[in-house]
Amino acid sequence: MNNTFGVRFQQVVIMILTTAILIMLVFYGYRPTSYNLNVGSVCNRDIYATRNFVDSYQTEYEAVIAKNSVNAIFIRSDELSDQSVDNVENFFTLVEQTRAQRFDDFGMPNEDFDSEYENLKTNLDTIVGVTPSDDDLNVFINMSSPAFIYIEDKAVSIAEIVMMDNVSTDSLPISVDAQVDQFVNNNDSYEIYGDALRSVLKQLLIPNSVFDPEATNEAADNAYIAAKNDPITVDKGTKIIGAGEVVTEHIYQDLVDLELIRDDSLDIIILARIAAYEILIVVSSLIYLVNSRKKALNEMRITYTLVVTFLIPVIASIYLKDFSSIMVVTLFFTTICATYLGISAGIILSLVNMMVMWPLYNFDVEYIFTSIVGIIICSVLAGRQGKVYNSAALIIFPALFCIAASVIYNTLLGSTRNEYIEAVVWTGISAAFSTVIAIGLMPIYELFSNAVSPVRLIELSQPGHPLLKKLFIEASGTYQHSMLVANLADSAAEAIGADALLCRVAAYYHDIGKLENPKYFTENQAEGVNPHDDLTTEESVAIITAHPENGVKLAKKHKLPEPIIKIIDEHHGTMYPGYFYSRALAEAQANNLPAPDVEKFRYRGHIPSTKESAIVMIADTCEAAIKSTKKEELDEIEALVRKLIKEKIDHDQLIASGLSFEDIEKLIRAFRQVYAGVFHERIKYPNAN
Repeated sequence: MNNTFGVRFQQVVIMILTTAILIMLVFYGYRPTSYNLNVGSVCNRDIYATRNFVDSYQTEYEAVIAKNSVNAIFIRSDELSDQSVDNVENFFTLVEQTRAQRFDDFGMPNEDFDSEYENLKTNLDTIVGVTPSDDDLNVFINMSSPAFIYIEDKAVSIAEIVMMDNVSTDSLPISVDAQVDQFVNNNDSYEIYGDALRSVLKQLLIPNSVFDPEATNEAADNAYIAAKNDPITVDKGTKIIGAGEVVTEHIYQDLVDLELIRDDSLDIIILARIAAYEILIVVSSLIYLVNSRKKALNEMRITYTLVVTFLIPVIASIYLKDFSSIMVVTLFFTTICATYLGISAGIILSLVNMMVMWPLYNFDVEYIFTSIVGIIICSVLAGRQGKVYNSAALIIFPALFCIAASVIYNTLLGSTRNEYIEAVVWTGISAAFSTVIAIGLMPIYELFSNAVSPVRLIELSQPGHPLLKKLFIEASGTYQHSMLVANLADSAAEAIGADALLCRVAAYYHDIGKLENPKYFTENQAEGVNPHDDLTTEESVAIITAHPENGVKLAKKHKLPEPIIKIIDEHHGTMYPGYFYSRALAEAQANNLPAPDVEKFRYRGHIPSTKESAIVMIADTCEAAIKSTKKEELDEIEALVRKLIKEKIDHDQLIASGLSFEDIEKLIRAFRQVYAGVFHERIKYPNAN
C-alpha cells in the first residue's frame, strides 16, 4: 500500500513538473517578435502576418455597416385589423338605419329624409371617421334589401380577408381592388355596385402594418452578430505594413491582433493562454491514463522514460519550427510510446504530444493532418511487437504516408509547385528521422525501463536466461512442456494477428511457478513415484493451484516485463483441477459428507484479459491434455481441442480476452497444423537382419 502511494505521489509530482516545463517551453517558442510602434509612427521594416488571423478592425467596420443597413420591420396589428372590420360593420349598420327612414308608416316617401340623410353623414364622420361621397352613399341607400344584405356580408368578408395580411398604406388599395375585382367577376349582377363598394372600403379600411422597434433592433443586432461571426481573415505571410509606411489605426490593430506590439502585459496574457491550453490537454491525457489502467506506467522507470521522450519533440520543435510548420517530429515519441504501451496508447498519447506542440507551429492545419496520419501508421507498426516488427518498415511507411497526406492536403488547397516541394521534403525528412532516432535510442531506453519491446522479448527468449536454465535443470518436464506450448501459442498468434513473439516468450515462462515444487507436477515425476500419494486432497490442491502465484512472485523477482507477468497470472484463469476435485467429491460421497465447495479448488489468478493471454491458456491446456491422453490422430486431437475450448467458454474464461469465434477457428486450425508436424507419418524401415 505504501509502495503504491509512493508511486502515485511521484507520478503526481512528475506530472506537475512536466506541465510547468511544457508551459514554459511552448511559451518561449510561441511568443512572437514584438515591435515598438504606435499610431502615426513610421515603420522601418516590412512586417508580415506570422499566422492566419482575424482582422478585428475590418470585421468591426463591416459589422457596423451591416447593422445600419437593416430595413425597418413592420408587423401586423390585431387592434388596427379589428378596427377596420368594425368600421365596415358600423358603416352598414348606420346605412341600414337610414334606409329604414326612407318611407313613413304608410309606405310614402318620408318628407324629412333629407335631414335623416344629413344625420347619417354626421354619424359616419363621428363613429367611423369617414364620410363617403353622396354618389356612393346613394348606391347603398337605394339598392334593394336583398342586394344590401348580400353586399354587407361580402364587404365584411373582404375586410376580414384584407386585414389578415400585413397591409401598408401602399399595399392596402391594391388588396382591396383585388378582392372587389374577384367579387365582381364572380357576381356579374352586382357589377353596378362594384365601384361604390371599392370606394367605401378604401375609406373604411386602415393600414394594419405598424413599425416594430424591438424587432428592428433585434434584426440589426443579429446582422451585427452575423457579420462578427463571419470575420475578415488575413492569411499567414500577408504584408501588414511596409518599410517607410505610417502606422494607421487599422494597421496598428492588426499588429495588436498578431501580438506583435511590444507590451509587457501582453506577455503575461500570452503566458496565461498557453498555460490554460496546456493544462487542459494534460488534464485530458491524465483522465485517459487513469481510466486506461496501463500497469506498465506503475513502473517509475517507464514513467520517467515516457516523460523525457514526450519532452524531446517539444524542445526540438522550438528550433525546427522556423524551417517549416509541418515538422512531424512527434513520431519520435510515437515510436517509443507504442512500443512500450501498445497501439491505442501510442495513438492517443501521441495525439496529446502533437496538440501540445501545435501552438509552436502557429496552429497550422496541415501539421495536424500529416501528423495524425503519421501517428496512426507509426503506432500500428511499432505497437505490433511480434515477428512482423520491422525497423525498415517503421521508418519508411510513416514517412510515405505523411508525404501522401501532405500532397493530398496541398492538392485540395491548390498550392503552388514550390509549396508542394517544400511540404513533401520537410514532411518526409522529419518523419523518417524521427523514427530513425527513436529506433537508434531504443537500446538505451531498455537500460532504464522494464517494459516489453521486441528487443527485450528476444533477449528473454534466449535459453541462457537464468530462469530458463533453472527450469531446464530442476523441472525438465515442465521445460519441455513450455517449449511445446510456445510452438502452439506462436502458431495461433500468427494465425489471428496477435503478438506472436510475446506469446512465445510468455509460454516459455508461464509455468516457472512450478519451480517451487517441481516434483508435485506430473511431467517432472519419475515413473511410479507420485508425492501426492502421501498428501491429502486439500494439500495437493494447495500446491497445484499455487504455481501461478509463485510464478508471478518469481517473475517479479527477476524483473520480467508486465505483459509476461500478466500471462503467468492468467494462464489458468479461475478454473479448478478437475482430477483433484473429482477425487475430493468421491471421498465426500464415500464418507457421506456434503459435496466439497468448488470455489476452494479454483486457481487464484484472473481470467485472460488479452488475446495473447487467452492463447497461452488454451495452448497450455491442450498440450497437457493431448500428452496425457496420448492421442496422435489429428481428428481426435482436434475434437479434444474443441472440447477443451468449449469448457473454457462455458466457464466464462474467455469473455475478457477479445477472442472471437473466428479467432478460435483459426487457432484450432493452427494447432492442428502444429500437431500434423509433430505426429507426421514416419518412414517404416525394413528389419536389419
